[in-house]
Amino acid sequence: MISEFARWHYDRGLKKLLEIWGNFVEFVWIYFSVATFFRTLFSPWRRDVSQVGLRGIHPIIFLKTLTENIFTRIIGAMLKAFLIVTAIIIEGMVSGIGIFVLLIWFTAPLAFLISLGEIVFSLTQGAVLLLTFWVIVFGTSLVIVVLSLRAFRFGEKDYYSMDLTRLSREKWFDRVWRRIGINGGEINLQLLSDPEGLKNYLNNLDLTSEEFLKIVDWEARNQTKIENDRKFWRRENLLGGLPLGKNWSFAYTVHLDKYVADLSEADYSEYRDAALIGKEKELEELELIMTRPSQNSVILIGEAGVGRDTIIHTLARKIRKNQAPSALINERLLEINLKEILSDVSSGDSSAVLQSLFSEAAYAGNVILVIRDIHEFLGSASNKSGYDISSILGDFLNYPNFQIIGTTTPGEFHASVEKKDRVIKYCDRIMIEEMSKDNTIDVLLYKLKSIEKDNIILTYQAIKEIVNLSDRYITSSPFPEKALDLMEETILFWSNNPHSSLIDKAVVDSAISSKIKVPLGEVTKDESAKLLDLETLLHQRVVGQDMAVNQIAETVRRARISMTQKDKPLGSFLFMGPTGVGKTESAKALAESYFGDENRMIRLDMSEYQSADSIPRIIGAPDGREGYLVSKVKENPYALLLLDEIEKAHPDLLNLFLQVLDEGHLTDVSGKKISFRNLVIIATSNAGSEVIKECIAANMPPKEMQDKVISFVIDKGIFRTEFLNRFEGVIFFSPLTPADIEKVTELLLRKHAARIKEEQNIDITYEAGLAPEIAKAAFDPLFGARAINRFIQDKIDDNLARKIIGGEIKKGEAYVFKGTDMV
Repeated sequence: MISEFARWHYDRGLKKLLEIWGNFVEFVWIYFSVATFFRTLFSPWRRDVSQVGLRGIHPIIFLKTLTENIFTRIIGAMLKAFLIVTAIIIEGMVSGIGIFVLLIWFTAPLAFLISLGEIVFSLTQGAVLLLTFWVIVFGTSLVIVVLSLRAFRFGEKDYYSMDLTRLSREKWFDRVWRRIGINGGEINLQLLSDPEGLKNYLNNLDLTSEEFLKIVDWEARNQTKIENDRKFWRRENLLGGLPLGKNWSFAYTVHLDKYVADLSEADYSEYRDAALIGKEKELEELELIMTRPSQNSVILIGEAGVGRDTIIHTLARKIRKNQAPSALINERLLEINLKEILSDVSSGDSSAVLQSLFSEAAYAGNVILVIRDIHEFLGSASNKSGYDISSILGDFLNYPNFQIIGTTTPGEFHASVEKKDRVIKYCDRIMIEEMSKDNTIDVLLYKLKSIEKDNIILTYQAIKEIVNLSDRYITSSPFPEKALDLMEETILFWSNNPHSSLIDKAVVDSAISSKIKVPLGEVTKDESAKLLDLETLLHQRVVGQDMAVNQIAETVRRARISMTQKDKPLGSFLFMGPTGVGKTESAKALAESYFGDENRMIRLDMSEYQSADSIPRIIGAPDGREGYLVSKVKENPYALLLLDEIEKAHPDLLNLFLQVLDEGHLTDVSGKKISFRNLVIIATSNAGSEVIKECIAANMPPKEMQDKVISFVIDKGIFRTEFLNRFEGVIFFSPLTPADIEKVTELLLRKHAARIKEEQNIDITYEAGLAPEIAKAAFDPLFGARAINRFIQDKIDDNLARKIIGGEIKKGEAYVFKGTDMV
């Protein structure tokens, strides 16, 4: 032990002391900006921006400017020289203290032993002065030895060199256990040295060994950062502040400062401490572009929520902490509020005001303007204000000292920004793509640091579920924003319904299920019984049509346990057959059985889209008008889409739905992808109904009937083969038999009675034998069940209305409707 300590003291310990000494030496030199002050000793003290734009030479102004220039240079040189001298003096003191500490450190162990012996000797000789001296030496060396011994035993720990068993003894490792959803005392620590046993144990927790190691690594890195942040002597901590004289060689921006937030000075936004995860290359590219001598402005292109703002604020934080590239250390990153500027001035004065403010920025020499949503100021079609500063902006971007970082979306970039040649020719473009799932998990973990502190409440399994479900069910925003939003909603849901100390997958499933009104998570016993007997329940609404009912039930069961292809809609079917045989009713039954309400349906009458110029009504028009289908899917992303009489739609429109059926999304007019992955799509068609009747009359087997009908619609050019193949199933609805017609009539009468009860508070029943009588009188093979509905409306509703108006039937009463009432 003693020999190990001695080796550490004179090897690693000594090196660490030298490193700390070097950090302080470097800190003094950089904090007092010694190199910068030497280089700019006689440079102007702040350049006068008020002279910008003046033409010719005015004697009085020239003399005034010359006098001020000379005076400020002298005063500036005196102050800089004073700070340089101060830095040199402090540097000398730091060097002297460092040499003294190193000397004591080097001699302390030996001095400790010698002084101990001398103290004993002095006591025996009664030499008070000598005793005092050696007590002082002993005390000083003892302090150094104790500090060295403490550093030896409890100094910086290299957690990455420790095995799992040793790491598990660290106090912070309890966070790892809670993150995987268990109490540390519940696990046999011997598993940590048994990879196969640990793997099996983790499998039972729905975790992989790689995920477990990722959690350990995450917590180890967090603990290392916590410990490092406490050590003020570390280089990154010492150099983390702004140096003196940061802006002394650049011009004031008095007027511009009224309309900006200086992110490089202070940041009070939600992005102040946001972690840059998965976007490191984009930040490096941004830094490289901003340090160019010319062509040094950038437009960041990406959807809101993908990390554009995080990249900008990370650059600002690096400037504040003196960690940015040397060429950017003295830059001021100013977020400008152009809306406030343009609203504060009249339209006639706006150009002059902008020119004045941009002149200040360009002349200052260290300003980078951040323009959020730059398309709003370049005449964007979606912008109703009419601002277009592209001409002024283009003039200033020609100057290397005028730099901007703009943000926009891909749609707005293509619609307006890239058309502004005077702007875009001076700006580089950086595409900010949506974050990956793995990086999104890291973002959630980082966000949880400020929410959880040391009290872990969200398991890693729940975090994975949040990412997976937000990917599947939230289509209005990208990663990581949608996952962060869902995590906040989950935590709020859990806090209002606390059942345990941890948030697990079940809580996440319940939270999003309550949000989107779609069942998720484990199937309950009652729900299981319903799903397994779903065909029977569907037949309570749909008469006959066994093939359609079976496929609907199978779709619901697959969707309920997430056994659907993630890049396609939940289900897609083409219902073919005569009118009035249950195609639409089957679609409603599916909407009710999966989405919980038959009204969760988006219905398009495709006969309204027979021409090519009707397509903008679906996907939107170039003038900014949103398409009907796009709008409805955004409003109802979890619903059934019914495309009625699809054979009547224009062929170009059918081509659009090829993409929807195959890839699960539709690209609107602005280039934005609209997700259809959470929709069940049903298209209905009467095409080939006569062929179906002939096949049924000939008792043709279902497979032959299907082949014959498909051949018919393809030969007639009604549908192309590739279009039919995109559907999961093409289902043929048979004409109703006499027995089916009676059952349909009974269903319609029950619905009719329920409607009368709800609307008029009258209990209607029908005499025995009325349903067969209505079925016989009303049924028309051409219109199917629709003819029965018309008959009920004409013969029953009209008679009931007369009796209610005449006072024969009063609200709250019961009435038996007889066949004679229809006369």
